[in-house]
Amino acid sequence: MSFPQFAFNNVKRNARAYFAYYLSSSFMVMVFFTYALFIFHPDINKTELGHTTMLVMLIMEYIIYIFSFLFVLYSIGAFLKARNKEFGILTILGAEQGQISRLVFIENMIIGASSIVTGIGSGLILSKLFLLLSAKVVGMEKLGLYLPVKAVLLTVAAFSLLFIAISAFTLILIRRNHVLHLLQGSNRPKTEPKASILISLFGIALLAAGYMSLRVNLVLAAVTGIAGTYFFFTQITVLVMRLLKRSRRWVWKGTNLIWISEMAYKMKDNARVLFMVTVVTAISCMSVAFVMSINETNKDNYRANPYAIRLSVYDDTSVKGDLALIDQSLSRQGITYQTIRTEQYFSVVEDRTSSVSVMPRSMYNQLAEAAGAPKVGKLDYHQAVHVIPATEVSRERPDWYDLRKITLRDTKAELDITDTIKPDVNVSPTVSDMLVISDDEYHVHKKLLSSEPKSNRIQGSVVYMIPEWSTGTVPAEGDPEISIGMKLKQEGIDRELSGQSENIISARGGDYYSLRQSFAMMSFAGIFITAVLSISSASFLYFKLHHELTQDQRMYQSMSKIGLKIQEMSRAATLQIAALFFVPIVVSVIQTLVVLNAVRKDFGVGEVNSSVLLASIAFVIVQMVYFLIVRSRYVHKLKRVMV
Repeated sequence: MSFPQFAFNNVKRNARAYFAYYLSSSFMVMVFFTYALFIFHPDINKTELGHTTMLVMLIMEYIIYIFSFLFVLYSIGAFLKARNKEFGILTILGAEQGQISRLVFIENMIIGASSIVTGIGSGLILSKLFLLLSAKVVGMEKLGLYLPVKAVLLTVAAFSLLFIAISAFTLILIRRNHVLHLLQGSNRPKTEPKASILISLFGIALLAAGYMSLRVNLVLAAVTGIAGTYFFFTQITVLVMRLLKRSRRWVWKGTNLIWISEMAYKMKDNARVLFMVTVVTAISCMSVAFVMSINETNKDNYRANPYAIRLSVYDDTSVKGDLALIDQSLSRQGITYQTIRTEQYFSVVEDRTSSVSVMPRSMYNQLAEAAGAPKVGKLDYHQAVHVIPATEVSRERPDWYDLRKITLRDTKAELDITDTIKPDVNVSPTVSDMLVISDDEYHVHKKLLSSEPKSNRIQGSVVYMIPEWSTGTVPAEGDPEISIGMKLKQEGIDRELSGQSENIISARGGDYYSLRQSFAMMSFAGIFITAVLSISSASFLYFKLHHELTQDQRMYQSMSKIGLKIQEMSRAATLQIAALFFVPIVVSVIQTLVVLNAVRKDFGVGEVNSSVLLASIAFVIVQMVYFLIVRSRYVHKLKRVMV
């Protein structure tokens, strides 16, 4: 038997141990290949969102590849540690260090090559479904099949390099230990898990620092939060288990002593795995919940915007041409509309950072009547009414709403706030906080600003009210509002790039659809990234439990001889496995709620708790499937050794 045959037979005999690693690697190769299949599709650049879509997919390729590198590196390190006994036997039989290293290298390359073939094969089988689904989700025309030579070559080259580099790198991890230590392998008695109270307190302090710095520096918050999570699993959980043991009345009840004592060892041994799973799950959960919240905020913003089309005027000389372009587009479709010309200027409230628009009462009332919002009554000089935008974020962040007297920085005007209006729609065309003042005072302010730089000049707007588009429901793909809005936005950009106009055309339907498509594309990409991370995380836990199976079998066999029942064994083992699978989920959900609620207002996102709840339920369901499969196999093997 040749040496490569020996390595192949070794992999074949240990197929059960290698299966989770092989399956996860194959899945990562498949996802990488399907993204490459999308990126190199010849019809991508012909679509409107083609370049943006390809850029997002390319970023996802890098993320998958980086995580694949870390996953394979960690998995190989864990496999080598689990095979100490095998290496000890080979050493006794006369195997040299170089031969053992060569054996490990060939085994890794066999698994890597198998994963590449399986992943690409699976990707080719599912390519039609993937292209259809991806085109539909991101709003592109149907993408047909093609010969993905570049995608295959990129996948083979990338993952061949990955497996070769990591296989070569892991050779330095194989050290010549004492033969006795190698033969003992995982059978050596474990020392009791210990935890430092000082380090545990330091971990709690890091978690607190991460929360407090969320509004100051997100990078600092991420670093301290991740570090605190690491100490949570390596120190705090062990300390909690030791404290539980002190409650003798509870510990000595039923089988509590069995699973609590063993849980301390499992939490300590699997601390790094649990830490990685928690970080990965938290990032995935945050991403999914954030995208879901953005989509809901996008819908709310559409419903609160009464203006189907708006022309922001920065150049009066080209207004006529811009309006003619919009009018022609609407007239060709037989759409009736009403236009309103408005003016406003922007300023900053003294001692506050809030920007505010200022509009004369007559113009505001004209807009309010058309939009169905409350009007403003007569105002005296230095009196103003504050109109709050119809967005959840604006109404949750008062800033200067409690002030009754304010000073505008640009005009130095002191205004008394006589009333505050919270309409159901955004009366201001710019969706900003608005101060409504008397017409006479507005003209005085306008003269003061006439000599200011361009950034402080008065901005005009022409808004279009289209009754048949204002139904209160978001438009579906293919609706005239979306098609006309997208076309007008692009024509406005073309006029701006060609120098024909400095004005900006914005369309409510086009803005909504563009944002929806952008986040739909991110959601689609994120689903596969999350799937990769989730399956990889589950394979981590599966391998660790499989590695500890022999030791657990001996323990439960001994306990069965002194009266432990199968039902009691099953309950104790189930509690231990459940803790390994679901404690990271619970921690990641808590972190997601804390982080998103702290930063959502800075990103203009509304309520996130419902989105986090839905995302968490999805993660729990997926994890439950893994848990039931692993628990069933694990308990079944333990039952076979019970007396």
